[in-house]
Amino acid sequence: MPQAKKTTTKRTSKSSAKKDPTEELMEFEQFVSRKPQAINNRGKGWLLATLFVIIIFLLAALFYTSQNKNLAVEQEFRTVILDDNQAYYAKIVKEDALYIYLDDVYYTRWDQQVIPATEEGEEDRTEEVLVLVKRGEEALHRPSGLLQINRDKVIAIEDIGKDSDVYKIIMERESLQ
Repeated sequence: MPQAKKTTTKRTSKSSAKKDPTEELMEFEQFVSRKPQAINNRGKGWLLATLFVIIIFLLAALFYTSQNKNLAVEQEFRTVILDDNQAYYAKIVKEDALYIYLDDVYYTRWDQQVIPATEEGEEDRTEEVLVLVKRGEEALHRPSGLLQINRDKVIAIEDIGKDSDVYKIIMERESLQ
């Protein structure tokens, strides 16, 4: 006959008695009076790496905010001259490594203007006149949004003098809108 296995179970009894409050106080005082453990080399490495990352982050934030301050200054009208001698009078709203973005863009073009005869027998004359045109008011394609210019095509960017004719005309037209 096969033998039956005997299984024994042990019961552990937990003392249901609570610790003495003075014992708990003593344990707490021992915990508080312990000296902090020295940080090992591995912990120091993590601390230095964390500090390095924080410093890099703060420097990047400082650089970014200084760039935004420069953009706020550049909201004045400026002249952007391209390598084909085209000049735009506009506000520079954004720059990146490849492009410059302009808003409120004006440019000049030559138009023919008919000048009526002042005396009898004289014929009307046509003259070429330089006209300041606001981008978006063109009859043919009416562009909208920012003008994106390839940075490689830009020769110069200049401030427009407050006493220049171009500035006066732009301010007059801007005040009408």
